[in-house]
Amino acid sequence: MPTPSIDHISSLLTLINSAARTLQAVYSNGSGGIPRLDDTEPHPLDGKLSTPEMKEAVQVLEGACAQLCATLARPNHTVVNKFFLTALEPSCLRAALMFKIPDILQSRPSGMHVVDISKRCGVEPSKLARILRLLSTKHCFREVDRDTFANNRLSVQLLASNPLYSLGLHMTGDMTDGATKLFETLADPKWGPSFFPAHTPWNKVTGQPMAMFDFWAQNPEMNSYGDRFGIGMLGWGTTVEAAAVVNAYPWSDLGPGATVCDLGGGVGAMTIQLARAHPGLRLKLQDLPDRMVQAKNVIWPAECPEVIRENRIEFKAIDFLAEAPIPGCDVYYLKNILHAFPMAECLTILRGIRMSMKPGSRILIHEYILQTAGCPAQLAERQLKRAPWPLLSNYGQGRIRQYYLDVSLMVLVNSQERTLDEYVKLGEKVGLKLMKVWEFGEMGGVELCAQDDCMEIMSCDAIF
Repeated sequence: MPTPSIDHISSLLTLINSAARTLQAVYSNGSGGIPRLDDTEPHPLDGKLSTPEMKEAVQVLEGACAQLCATLARPNHTVVNKFFLTALEPSCLRAALMFKIPDILQSRPSGMHVVDISKRCGVEPSKLARILRLLSTKHCFREVDRDTFANNRLSVQLLASNPLYSLGLHMTGDMTDGATKLFETLADPKWGPSFFPAHTPWNKVTGQPMAMFDFWAQNPEMNSYGDRFGIGMLGWGTTVEAAAVVNAYPWSDLGPGATVCDLGGGVGAMTIQLARAHPGLRLKLQDLPDRMVQAKNVIWPAECPEVIRENRIEFKAIDFLAEAPIPGCDVYYLKNILHAFPMAECLTILRGIRMSMKPGSRILIHEYILQTAGCPAQLAERQLKRAPWPLLSNYGQGRIRQYYLDVSLMVLVNSQERTLDEYVKLGEKVGLKLMKVWEFGEMGGVELCAQDDCMEIMSCDAIF
């Protein structure tokens, strides 16, 4: 690591310049050129998975820019602008979403006066203009003339036809409302120490006695919330490039006829991609009964009928808190499952899988892997890539999304994202050991095997 005498400001500027040039070259060498903020048509690269170099450059650029501003600006300036006043942003964004302002602006690409916008959505025009001006100043929408607004590269992501619209309603509604009771929940002598899923800030603000997802499931009038959340998760998955696992993990090395169990995989969005990319795999999809009926009778006949004809997919309902999965699979794949549960339930799930594993089986946990911001790496964390100096070791603002998600899970369902050391400890409690750490887009993969399997843990240099 560089000595403290090295000018870290110059180092941050070097990182910013290098990352920006890397991204500039990616766009210049591809089709479509460098995008402009005023663009409303998707760029050809927007729908493609980022290369590791592009993803790294974005993370470094965001992290270095934020760290440079936090270093050079007066601290009270940064605290007020970046922490206090940003609390208003979700409410302004929610107003734009609920009134479907992006959809209204689509009818006039050159810009629409706020009076005309207000006639379409029934809002007092001067108040709406102030909200849209704030969002435009944050580069979401653009003010083309006084009180005249148009869509841009960011705001078109909020069209009602985009899954991010549903995600935005969830994040600016349930999550933001719940977060207002975070302090009261933490200070509550009963709820503060509890990890019970109905002892959350969301429960405080809504007054509901049951966990959020249970409340949605047991009340028909809340079906739209569950549906909205499911659609929103499609937008989340695309944003975080979860599909990188399809190519980044060596599925073909498992050999012809290898079996992969997607445990808790819903209707099989990820399994469908695996089936298309790796026809040699034999796939097992397990989730709750309703999801299996939907997957078997609706989704897969429409999306992958040939996989059903070739008998390469098996659908089997499961309650993985009470049952073990299909035995003898080569890989048990869990995407965004453990982060929804506290430790006791995670151990129950992993014990069930351990009972089903055969010699050579492994578990692939596909979730965020949190890193500490500045402390020395723990034993397991040494397998994780660390940001270049002088950035925070976890890339700071460049990887902030996973830390937001971690706190949002606490707010909504009393669960959490975890560090690599925490995943290792979970595995050890049920007789599993760490094999390898993977990078799948901005998420990670923790590969575990049985402790009595003779498979050597790979070194940091071999992994990255």
